[in-house]
Amino acid sequence: MKKYYYHNCSQIKMIYKNIAQIFICLTFIFCLSQGNAQGKPENKQPNIIFIMADDLGYSDIGCYGGEISTPSLDKMAEEGVRFPNTFNAGMCVISRSALLTGTWWPRAGYGAQNGENIAQKLKKEGYRTGLIGKWHLDGKPNDKGFDYFFGFLGGFSSYTRGGKDYRVNNTKFNDFGDDFYSTDAFSEQAIQFVKSSSQTNKHPFFLYLSYQSPHNPLQASKEDIMKYRGSYLKGWQSIRERRIKKQKQIGIINDDVLLPDYPMNLPEWDSLTEAQKDLEDLRMSVYAAMVERMDTGIGKLLKTLKTTGQDQNTLIVFLSDNGTDSFSVMDSVLLKRGLLPGDEGSNYQLGTGWAYASVSPLRLYKISQHSGGVRTGAIVRWPAGVANSNSIRKENLNLVDFMPTFLELAQSSKHVVTNQNLAGQSLVPLLKGETWQRQSPMYFQFMDNRAIRTNKWSLIEVDGNGWELYNVEKDPLETQDLSDKYKSRLAHLEAKWLDWWKTESGNESYQAESTSTSPHYKAQGDRGSGEPYIPSAMPDRLKGKYAIN
Repeated sequence: MKKYYYHNCSQIKMIYKNIAQIFICLTFIFCLSQGNAQGKPENKQPNIIFIMADDLGYSDIGCYGGEISTPSLDKMAEEGVRFPNTFNAGMCVISRSALLTGTWWPRAGYGAQNGENIAQKLKKEGYRTGLIGKWHLDGKPNDKGFDYFFGFLGGFSSYTRGGKDYRVNNTKFNDFGDDFYSTDAFSEQAIQFVKSSSQTNKHPFFLYLSYQSPHNPLQASKEDIMKYRGSYLKGWQSIRERRIKKQKQIGIINDDVLLPDYPMNLPEWDSLTEAQKDLEDLRMSVYAAMVERMDTGIGKLLKTLKTTGQDQNTLIVFLSDNGTDSFSVMDSVLLKRGLLPGDEGSNYQLGTGWAYASVSPLRLYKISQHSGGVRTGAIVRWPAGVANSNSIRKENLNLVDFMPTFLELAQSSKHVVTNQNLAGQSLVPLLKGETWQRQSPMYFQFMDNRAIRTNKWSLIEVDGNGWELYNVEKDPLETQDLSDKYKSRLAHLEAKWLDWWKTESGNESYQAESTSTSPHYKAQGDRGSGEPYIPSAMPDRLKGKYAIN
């Protein structure tokens, strides 16, 4: 694959008329280098890298309890701060809309159609801007504030073959060689963007690194897959239990926390046939390989920041756009075509079983507005600006908080104060180790799933099945429904949600679109409304492809 490097270096013509001017210039450079040698950031404005994984589960990476090898992200957590109560919007498009605009998605429009985004605002503050990876929003990145774009415009693409919507800026890209793997390509492009920034060193940069991994199709190299093959035969119940045990040990959750009941629509692992277990093990092995490959690329990016001297004053945020994909709508078609998870040309999803393990210790999954769908384990690293490294802060954060945060750090406080359309709060006090508390509720909606969350209460609906009410101070994992006990509290929160919906969407009423009739989604409630998950079985004719040694 050809390498496309982003360069936006203005050519500066310096005419020295006498030796004195040269001496002054060299003296200034010497003083500047001495400041850098002492660990002082060269630019007061930090570089910003926002890394978004796609459909990554809450507990998949090591520092949030997972067994998948993620040493780079684990190191980021050691050198930064973990925010285990960070909320997204539960679905790719609307999460990205909220992130980039700093507003709730109904106001931003499906695909961030309305208002300026963070790249457009940061450009006004002198930032160079780049987007690498998945776009999945309205319009084209180069028309939406991004100086450089490499990636694809839609929601997903083949990891090995690419697709027709790949672009380098506005130019079609089709140089998919035999060794092309999109996660690696995005990592390499990010590295080159960072290197080009270090060469000019005049303006801070904002890089939105939007990985597709581990979104479907589940595809990875056979070598990477076989590292995990067989390790998931213990089953999703065992993996979830191990992850929860580790989460308690590292302080993500408390020892005495109430845990959710086993989902009514998920069969127990021991009830599966050996052929079903074999295919499910392969499914999760591919997923794990994809996550590890992304972590490897992030490690290379972190190393590049250090070697180019940009490490100390670069703020890096890592999180996922939503919970794990619990659907598996293509299994039967793919098996008839002789395709397995991992194969080129396949399009498998993770399915409800492994999604249940992936979101540990939470309930429900992608598109749901329960915590398993909208809660992500975030990491923030910024050596020059973050206090109390290797710490965990449990305040409730939201994607809409990053716009005001970045603007304040870019010295745009005037925009933070005067722009009343921003829905979030600046997190700068949190980064400094100071006290911080959410001042207003968080709101959620997608199809027939919706929620409102305050610091004490969660009011949530799944599959249009009626409200559930939780006291999250006592029950943070939303296990004990109090809707029958506190009817006045429910009515109060419902009224606030409806008022929000009318204000943000411009609609006079709320009419939900049902997931039960969608070609892409299914009802997924775990207390009776969700469609039962029936694991597919490994066909005899295909079991030799990824045979367990």
